[in-house]
Formats: sequence, structure tokens, C-alpha cells
Amino acid sequence: MRKTPEAPSGTDWRLLGCAYTKFLITRDQENQHLLERHPFDLSVSIGRLAFVVAEEIYFPRTFGVETHCSYRVVDDLRRSDPDFGVAWLQRVRYRRQGLGLTLHPIRRSRHVAADIARMLCSSWAHQHQAGESLVMVCDIVPAMLSDLCTMLCHSSEYPTDS
Repeated sequence: MRKTPEAPSGTDWRLLGCAYTKFLITRDQENQHLLERHPFDLSVSIGRLAFVVAEEIYFPRTFGVETHCSYRVVDDLRRSDPDFGVAWLQRVRYRRQGLGLTLHPIRRSRHVAADIARMLCSSWAHQHQAGESLVMVCDIVPAMLSDLCTMLCHSSEYPTDS
């Protein structure tokens, strides 16, 4: 089994996932291919980012399920809502990919980056009560990814004693 790469101190792998997703959505193929030079590191980054997006953004906004919800609530929703069941299984796949357990890392990274964009669009549409067909991926996702990068940067900084 491949050892999961660890980021150099101070680096958050999810930021690499944000950059790759943005390049994929905006069709910046030069930078996209540059990041694909290290396929396993990219795959881990995208998996970790997808897991965070699913847990922190997609499930709370789309299904009303918080990350610290009881298993009983999640299981009841999984049984009653087929869309939630499918999304929950995808979440498990993202977690496995974030641990470095994936075949065909470039193809999987592209697929998961598209899933991230879809989850962000769906979350935005639910939050703003807009029809999902009215939301253009290229319009809203880069802005949401920038906000997510800002949030990740601030959450990973060490507190100061000021």
C-alpha cells in the first residue's frame, strides 16, 4: 500500500485541491497539467478537499445534516432519501481517496474535481433558493473556491499571543 504523502509543515493539501478544481472549471489546461505531474499527491489533495466540502458545505446546506449528527439521524435519512444515500457513499469514496487509496489517480482527480464543483453549485442553489439549472458552474464555483481557500488558510494558522 502506498504511503500517504505528508505536506511540508505549514502546507494544507486541500489548497492544492482548490487550485486544481479551479483550473479544471476554468479550463486552464496548462496549470491543470502542471499539477497532474504528481498524480498521487494530487489525488490525495482532491480527496481531502472533496471530503471537507461534503462534510462542511454540501450535507449541511443541501440535506440539513451537520457533521456531528447522530448515526441514527444519518441512517434514517440514508434509508428514506436515495439522493442522500448516494451522496453518503460518495463521501466514503472521497475519504478513501484522501487516504491515498485510489487507482487511476489523474482520471479520479478530474472526476472528483467535477463532483466538488457540482456539490458547491448545489449548495449555493439550496442556500439561495435558486433552481440548480439557473446556476452556472463557471460563474459561482471559482468564487466559492476562493472563499474556501481563504477559510482554509485562516483555519490552519497558528493562534498568536497578542
